[in-house]
Amino acid sequence: MSSILKFNLDDQLLAKIIDVWYGNMRDDYRINRYFYDRPQAEQAQGLKKLLSALLATVPVEPEKISDLADQAFTTAFARGNAKPSLVNNRDFAILATLMNGNIVGDDDGTPRLTLLCPGHSHFLRLQPIDEVYDVALELLKVTLEQFNLTSETVSQFINFVALGKDSVMGRGEPIYESEERSSRFTTHG
Repeated sequence: MSSILKFNLDDQLLAKIIDVWYGNMRDDYRINRYFYDRPQAEQAQGLKKLLSALLATVPVEPEKISDLADQAFTTAFARGNAKPSLVNNRDFAILATLMNGNIVGDDDGTPRLTLLCPGHSHFLRLQPIDEVYDVALELLKVTLEQFNLTSETVSQFINFVALGKDSVMGRGEPIYESEERSSRFTTHG
C-alpha cells in the first residue's frame, strides 16, 4: 500500500502536524470524550507511525499497516476496566444503534460493523457518529493552515484523510484479515 498523494511530507513536519492536530482534537469539546486519558505524546505516536506508513513512497505491506492501525486505535481509544462487571454499556450497544438509525448491515439485514484491525473495536465501541470524523477533518484543515502549507497540499491531505471516513466508521473493508484476525465487530469479547 502506498500513498496516492503526489507529494511527500517529511516525517518531522508530519510529526509536528499530528502533535498539533491531536492536541486540537483532545481540546475540542465535540470529540474529546472519545479519547482515552493517556498522555497525548503516547497517543499521537501511533498515529504518526500509521500516517508515515500510509504516506510512504515505498509500498508497505497490508499486514504492517494493520499492525500500525491496531497500535494507533488501541493507544487512543482503549479503556482500562478497573471494576469488571457482568453487565456494561456494551451489552446494550445494539439498542443505541437501532435507536439512532446508524446501522450497517449484512445482506440479511443483521447490523454489522467491519473492523479495520483488532484495535479498531476500541473506537467502534464508543459508538461514534459521522460528525466525529467531520470535526476531526475540520480540525486537521485548521492545523494544516497553521503550518503555511500550500492550498493544494492542504486540499490533497484533507482529501486523503477524508477517504478513510467510511472505513474508520466501520463501513469499509479490513486492512488485513487472516484466520487469527477477524474483521467482525462484536460487542462482547
